[in-house]
Amino acid sequence: MTRNPDAEAGRAVSPAPGRGSRASERRRRRTVRIVRRLCAWLLWWVLLMSLWVILDNSIALDELLAGAGAAALGACLAEVASYQAATRFRMRIEWLIPALSLPGQVARDTVIVFAALWRRLTRGEEPASGFRELPVRYGSNTAEGKTRRALYVGGQSVAPNTFALGIDRDRDVMIVHQLVVTRGEAAE
Repeated sequence: MTRNPDAEAGRAVSPAPGRGSRASERRRRRTVRIVRRLCAWLLWWVLLMSLWVILDNSIALDELLAGAGAAALGACLAEVASYQAATRFRMRIEWLIPALSLPGQVARDTVIVFAALWRRLTRGEEPASGFRELPVRYGSNTAEGKTRRALYVGGQSVAPNTFALGIDRDRDVMIVHQLVVTRGEAAE
C-alpha cells in the first residue's frame, strides 16, 4: 500500500483522471435530471392547483385539501406522460407577453361569432368563412423552437373565431380556419 502524503496532511486530493470524475459527473447529471423533474412537477402542481381554486371558488380547508390532492395526482400524471414521451420544454418568459392580449381576443371573437350567428338566424346570411394564412416565423427544430410553435398555435386557437391547423415550414405561414373571416391572406 502506497502512502499519500497529501491525504495524510488533510489537503484536497483530486481523483485519478478517468475514475472518480466520471462517477461524479454521472451523479451530477442524475441530480440535475431529478431536480428538473421535481421543478416540472411543482410547476404542474401550481398550475393545476390554481385552476382548482379558480373553478371551485372556495377557500374552505376541505376544498383546498381536495384540490391539493387532485393537483398532485394531475401533476404526477402530466410529469410521467411528458417523461415517457421524451418531450423537451424550453421557454422564454417574453413568449408569455402576447398571452396578455388573449382575454381581449376572446371577447372580440365572441362578439364576432355571435353577430354572425344573429345574422344567420334573423336574415339567413351565411358568414364568409375560410382558411387563411398568417405570417409567422417557423424557427429552429430545437426544443425551444418546438415549444414556441406549440404556444403560438395554441394561443391562436383560444379565441372562438380562429382555429390554427399548423405552421407551414417552407413558407413561414400559419394556416388557420376562421368562422368569420377577419384577417390574413386566403389560403390556397
